[in-house]
Amino acid sequence: MKAIIYRAYGQPNVLEWVDDWPEPVVGPGQVQVKVRAGALNPKDVLLRKGFFRSFLRVLDRESLPRVSGLDMAGEVVRVGDQVRGLEVGQRVFGMSNRFHGGVHAEYAVLEADEVIACPEGLAFTEASAIPLAGLTALQALRDCAGVQPGQRVLINGASGGVGHFAVQIARNLGCHVIAVCSERNLKFVTDLGANEAVDYHQTPAPAIPGPFDVVFDVFGNYSVRDFSNSLSRGGRYVSTIPSSRSLPAEGLARLGLHKRSRLVIVHSNRSDLAVLRQWANEGKLRVHVDQIYPFYHAEDAHRHIETRHTRGKVVMEATC
Repeated sequence: MKAIIYRAYGQPNVLEWVDDWPEPVVGPGQVQVKVRAGALNPKDVLLRKGFFRSFLRVLDRESLPRVSGLDMAGEVVRVGDQVRGLEVGQRVFGMSNRFHGGVHAEYAVLEADEVIACPEGLAFTEASAIPLAGLTALQALRDCAGVQPGQRVLINGASGGVGHFAVQIARNLGCHVIAVCSERNLKFVTDLGANEAVDYHQTPAPAIPGPFDVVFDVFGNYSVRDFSNSLSRGGRYVSTIPSSRSLPAEGLARLGLHKRSRLVIVHSNRSDLAVLRQWANEGKLRVHVDQIYPFYHAEDAHRHIETRHTRGKVVMEATC
């Protein structure tokens, strides 16, 4: 089958579009999907560069070559034993919990709990843009931050893939949203529902007057200490970027010892995908796709997302 692979870590030119990759076999509790579109995320770039190489070595999953990609949308073509609620021909979207991904190919196998029926009326390109970024925003705000209606939430990096979903999800959860982005995206985030929009060139996120109940630092540019003057008592800082600071803090939080600084570690599951799908069906979660590339232009798509100036999502589309 056709697949986007890389045989070595490095720059976007290590990516290859091959047509002789082995087709994955469906096991019990799994489904095989004919992939119609797949979104790109910063994690895809980090994996390709070898950022998580040591971690994958510990998991004994560091071997190359490897198929890239973490989330997708397409049609179910095979259903494994013990699978309920999914059938051949169904349009689905979802994200693989395999740390290294492996779904940007002609066919992908995922656990049944990692996919769900697509939102009504969305193209495959739009549906594929939701899973990883939408789940990250939902789990960061609802689970890590524990947001409550009426709270003030600052979102740093509000116009990107995770950020543009976070603005909408925070509003859906009843929060007052302060969105931080570049000047060109101020209207974009306001149209998404932000109550206030701030140009970070004029006022960096830590300099914005608080108090904030939650700071969601999508870009991971800062730490909880940078917001010591603006976080409210009991407020929480949430990052998406694993680092020497965020990982130990998350370990303490999971032990119940310290919850002021959290690291969201996204997990794909059908119940959370159902929340995102419902909001999309109700018009409460809109997808903005910045640009669509064919799968065989994966190198260009990766270069696009590496600019860190994407508005919404970058998506790749199957052409056959």
